[in-house]
Amino acid sequence: MAVLRGLLVRLVLAVAFTPAPLLAQQGTEKQDSSRSWAYERRYHELKTLKPLADRAAAVRQLVIRRDVGEFALQDGTLYFLSPVDGRVVGAVFVGRGTFSFSPPTAIEQQRLAFFEKTKALATPLTGVVFLFADSTASELERQLTFAAGRVAGDAEETISDALRYLRDDKSQSFDPDLMEAFLNRDSSDLFYAHIRRSGGDPLMFALNPRLNESVQLSTRARRRTWLTEDTEVISQFPRQGDTLRPLTYERRPLADIRHYEIDTRLEHTSMGDVRFSAVARMRLVAEAPAGPWIPLRLFWKLEVDSARWTEGEPAQVVKGKDDPIFWVNLGRRLSPGESRTLLLSYSGDIIDRFGDWFFIKSPAWYPLPLDGRSLATFDLTYRTPRSLVLASVGERKDSTVVNRTLVTRWVTPEPVSFAAFNIGRFKEHRIQEEGAPPITVLASDDAHKAFSRELLRRGAAGAGPQRNMKEVVGADVLNSMKFFSRVFGPAPQRHFYATEVPYFHGIAFPGLVHLSWATFRDTDDDGFDEFFRAHEVAHQWWGLGLDYTSYHEQWLSEGFASFAGLWYLQTARNSKKYFDMLERWRADIITRRNEPAPVWLGWRNSSGMDRAGYAVIVYHKGAWVLHMLRIMMLDLKTMNEDRFTAMMRDFYQTYQGKRASTEDFRRVAERHVGTDLGWFFDQWIYGTDLPA
Repeated sequence: MAVLRGLLVRLVLAVAFTPAPLLAQQGTEKQDSSRSWAYERRYHELKTLKPLADRAAAVRQLVIRRDVGEFALQDGTLYFLSPVDGRVVGAVFVGRGTFSFSPPTAIEQQRLAFFEKTKALATPLTGVVFLFADSTASELERQLTFAAGRVAGDAEETISDALRYLRDDKSQSFDPDLMEAFLNRDSSDLFYAHIRRSGGDPLMFALNPRLNESVQLSTRARRRTWLTEDTEVISQFPRQGDTLRPLTYERRPLADIRHYEIDTRLEHTSMGDVRFSAVARMRLVAEAPAGPWIPLRLFWKLEVDSARWTEGEPAQVVKGKDDPIFWVNLGRRLSPGESRTLLLSYSGDIIDRFGDWFFIKSPAWYPLPLDGRSLATFDLTYRTPRSLVLASVGERKDSTVVNRTLVTRWVTPEPVSFAAFNIGRFKEHRIQEEGAPPITVLASDDAHKAFSRELLRRGAAGAGPQRNMKEVVGADVLNSMKFFSRVFGPAPQRHFYATEVPYFHGIAFPGLVHLSWATFRDTDDDGFDEFFRAHEVAHQWWGLGLDYTSYHEQWLSEGFASFAGLWYLQTARNSKKYFDMLERWRADIITRRNEPAPVWLGWRNSSGMDRAGYAVIVYHKGAWVLHMLRIMMLDLKTMNEDRFTAMMRDFYQTYQGKRASTEDFRRVAERHVGTDLGWFFDQWIYGTDLPA
């Protein structure tokens, strides 16, 4: 994805929110009520957690350690909390104490210092709420003496503060990892603590076995969302003795979705908008012991209409109003390798319209596992008005017209991370040349004319769209694809769609890119438009053809695609545009000299204090890393760069269809440079050095 420059006019959509009804239980009317209302009971128990007056203990010098986190509770009172599903899963402490946290790596120490001004934290606390699925309850029982006592007002206030970050009453939802453990009565290493401080924002410490980097310290986000209090990560890393799984997932999957068959209906309303509904058939496969309850993701404005297992019985599904998480009861706990196939019918407000453009508001238009990057095959059927043109991931297998409805079927030949489509009143521009797959550009001339009229009406008229922009955009898509095929390897797709979207960004999917409407209005003089179009095309190689292992390695997608876009810009325009853009990026990087942020930190480079950090460091500094390698490998006598090109091609072809890491790239680079590059990667990827 690339972020586009600001434009004269920004469209603002006002969304009206309505009060939330009770949770919908779909397809469960005839089920045993003790099963049907299990979720609601657990949520109510968690929502109303309270200290138990008959389970109070005086605390003097109690120490609780979890990995590198330590709670030294010096003086106060600890209460067990009201039970959840008959189990003690929580406690609250009020009094004096200290929370200590010492990250094991220099990167995480620097990140802690960025938020807390120290590389090893020891902060006074006035209260802590503990929630757990581990042995904490028995540990406290051994060390403390519990009896009846008076509940201090601070205890209930501390619990209330903690729950603000974990629950949302509107959707009746709770933190999914905690809820899963309590719904399934799991015993695991799961441990969560909300730390109240008198002199600063609260801290949230977690040991979460669902995550590869299971040790996590967070704090209150600088910006609150409309749903609930938000948090942002300060530091996270594997537990002592753990290593990141080699494949690897950021979130260890419980039940994966390996195959989808989705029948999507996009119908015109009386106002000319598009109404969305779909039926998805999904094969859920247990990767580890899973269930009976598992969480999945679906766009928050979509509602589940019905759910049924393919064996015939209704499926128990819970989705709160405006909740991006929904819950499926598998009916039993599945062992690794076991599977069940779910038939889910859902609908809702996911597509908006502006003229002839349609806004698809989220890539979560179909159910997704929480990890968000699982691979699956897709068999997609779309039923759309004949007047609209649709493009999708996959290869189009069928296209028929039934009663003025166009029915098309698209199938992915191999597993992909995401499925997507685009729809609108598009005109097609088709290109077919040797050296690239057939390309179809979809854009709306009428939408641009309508937009220009709207600008004129608002008194903000500028130049209208340039002529033949479909052809101009198509030329960049074609030429960049041919260039990348030459330097990286053959294009991985058999057909390619470049489609227009009414946003200020672009997104790439297998065989399909969404390009901002702005790049279909003109081509600027500084080279950004050619770069932007090529960046999204380059994702067919970097990020899709070759995937990355975890968020730490996301520069192998975004940094590589940014460099590839620059490299194409140099061939399409001239070297001056290439170096001018690098210089602008360097200026942005340099301004962050007091906010150390290594490329390896990925999305965590952005925070409430530096929202642009991810784009600047991962996209721009990541591209600078490749530029520096390119110059290092250049034959200055002949200006030949065959070594660099061979390195990029070798890396792509070695890991095509796989997930690669920074160390994988380093090994390939060292093979072509002919020397150790540890110093280089330590400085530019794992470190915070700046390009001079």
